[in-house]
Amino acid sequence: MRLRLLVIIFILTFLLNGCNKAEDNTYQLDYFEVIKVKVDNLYLDNRYKIIEEKRIDNVVSVFLYKDNENHQINGGISLKDKSYDLGEVSVDNTPDDLMGIEEVQVFGKKAVKIYGILGANYAQAFYFLIEENLEGLEESIIQIDGYTVEIDLDDDGKKEIVSTLGTIPETKIFTFKEGSIYGSDINKSIGAKSVLLQDNDKKLFQVYFESNKPEQYVYHEGSLLKK
Repeated sequence: MRLRLLVIIFILTFLLNGCNKAEDNTYQLDYFEVIKVKVDNLYLDNRYKIIEEKRIDNVVSVFLYKDNENHQINGGISLKDKSYDLGEVSVDNTPDDLMGIEEVQVFGKKAVKIYGILGANYAQAFYFLIEENLEGLEESIIQIDGYTVEIDLDDDGKKEIVSTLGTIPETKIFTFKEGSIYGSDINKSIGAKSVLLQDNDKKLFQVYFESNKPEQYVYHEGSLLKK
């Protein structure tokens, strides 16, 4: 009787594990809501040196500044004659091509991307969603670890954000739905060892479930679909 029960449990476990992947090689991704960044008031004085600045309109500017005491590079936003600190964006002496400020479009919205590196193979980016600023500055900024790219994965005219972190790549997708920003950790969602956005033009993800066995997937309606 006990042996029969163990056999039944084994069969059920096998069947349930098989349900994680659909027969058409489609993986449904799990999503989490992205927490917005809290900002602090910033009082610029002689300790700080602005090293790059981008004015968005007559009332908003985004800048990178260096703290001469601890030599780190922080991000800042000036809005209506007040300045706010985003926190550390990059380490001192970061090469110009790995740090900067760019105007981009994400989620169908106008945004500013402030990016840099915090260490070897450790990048990060802040996204300031300008239109969302109408609801308050702290409702308009998100921070994402990893190297980021803005790309329209599902061809709906609105770009998602894809980030990749680590020497064994961990990749996340960030999207906008139902009035909020959501992220999905692809590696955890599908149980992959490694995930990388391999081809930006073809929007192909390279996925490893096993060593030396790459598979290619595309993003489709909140899932990854095998090519």
